[in-house]
Amino acid sequence: MTRRPPRFLASVRSLDEALLAAELGADIIDLKEPSQGALGAVAAAEQRRVVAALRALGPRRPPISATIGDLPFDPAAIAGAIRRTAANGVDVVKFGIYADGSDARRGLRELDRLLDAEPQPATLVALLLVDRLADAAEALTLARAALRVTGIGGIMLDTAGKGAAAPALPDVLAIGELARFVAVVQGEGGFAGLAGSLRVQHIAPLAATGADILGFRGALCQGARDASLVRASVVDVRDRLRAARLPSRLQALPA
Repeated sequence: MTRRPPRFLASVRSLDEALLAAELGADIIDLKEPSQGALGAVAAAEQRRVVAALRALGPRRPPISATIGDLPFDPAAIAGAIRRTAANGVDVVKFGIYADGSDARRGLRELDRLLDAEPQPATLVALLLVDRLADAAEALTLARAALRVTGIGGIMLDTAGKGAAAPALPDVLAIGELARFVAVVQGEGGFAGLAGSLRVQHIAPLAATGADILGFRGALCQGARDASLVRASVVDVRDRLRAARLPSRLQALPA
């Protein structure tokens, strides 16, 4: 198995931030508007500007992901938002599962039916908001169900609560539980990502889980997560991730 660090996903809100993150070596440019919630959507016109600018960098440009917004888990609404976001030219579309239990499983089956009728060119990633779930076992159940949905290539764990008072992902689930999640998702053929108010002190233990992606926003900014990216902070996260030489099985995400 190839040994490599987790990929560095940098969440950005604008073209300027996207260009900075790409310049400094982020592996994935993730379009997200932090002022609009945990998975706030960047305006469609700005998404298209970012796509055009990064494509101009040539074949070595990082893949671009985008969130669809903090939407209730209504399959028809989610499918429509996925199609609209994919139409902006991004490589990966991320959506949150704001439901749990049987409601989430039923919704995923209906979403699969809707997406199977009109497959999308983008890879899909389902985000599980762990602070909205009962426990690690429920996260595993939903991850397995989501990986059966047409177009989904990977699952990320994230947190719905943000800000200084909100718990980070490792405060909600123990490292052993996160490692189990990663192993299950990879064993099912998907790639596994971890995010949720992550800081530099979380990089080493989370990299040890074997996660394919670690996602950051607040750690890249000065102060609140809706502040601007700081060059030195982006470089610090990048360098710490590159030093974490651990197995990765990321195959479904565009190179």
